[in-house]
Formats: sequence, structure tokens, C-alpha cells
Amino acid sequence: MFRGRFEHTIDAKGRVSIPSKFRDVLGEEFRLVVTTYDSCLIAYPHEEWVILEERIAGLSEFKKDTRMFLRFFYSSASDCPIDKLGRVLIPQSLREYARLEKDVVMIGAFKQFEIWSKALWDAREGAASKEDISNMLESLGL
Repeated sequence: MFRGRFEHTIDAKGRVSIPSKFRDVLGEEFRLVVTTYDSCLIAYPHEEWVILEERIAGLSEFKKDTRMFLRFFYSSASDCPIDKLGRVLIPQSLREYARLEKDVVMIGAFKQFEIWSKALWDAREGAASKEDISNMLESLGL
């Protein structure tokens, strides 16, 4: 599972290094599927993306909510190979969506990880409520 928070910089070509702890989780998986969501990018190992697609395949494509989800979630999804140096090239359109310019934060989020603009992450983290986190832990019976 992906966990932890790591700060990196994105280079002029749009490449960012995957943290070594995340590469350890990826193992022999050298391909990510990156898509947009909630002001950041979500990076799925290809294997996890396939599982997600199998679950999505069970949804009715004629429902309005499903169609909207498919349009926006899938239209921004991009296959992003990891190079021999452990870097991933993030397409320009995805960098623009997430406002990735130089400083980025990668956060572990269970079976995937998120890539944030450092400025946006700092603002989001500052807005996180300890009460909301406590409520979630309580709902999990912890």
C-alpha cells in the first residue's frame, strides 16, 4: 500500500521522480495510469487500474451519473510509463489541471497515490479537520 508524503520537483519536460518507497510498492510494475480528480492527479498502478475498470464495467452506462463519471474520469486518464531512473512523464494537460509547475507533493492513498501542487496541498492540508479524521476513524471502529 502507498503511504507517506514526499516532496519533489517536476522538471522542465514534465517528469517527476517517483519516491523510492512508492517504487518499492510498485515492484515490477513500470506503468501507471494517471487521471484527474479533486484538484490533483491520481496515479494508479496499471494492475489496480484494471481492477477499477472491472468494477466500473458493472455500472449502467445509461445512467446520467455514470455517463458523467465516464466522460470526465476516463477522458483525462493517461498511460504513463516509469523510466529506468524512476521518473514518470506527466502529460501537459494533466499538469495544467493540477497546476503542477515546480514543487509537487506525492501522498500515499492506499492502493494509489496522489500528485499535488505543493501550494494546493498545503492549502488542502490546512483545511483538513481533525474532527473529520476522528469521525472517520470512529466509523471504522477504531
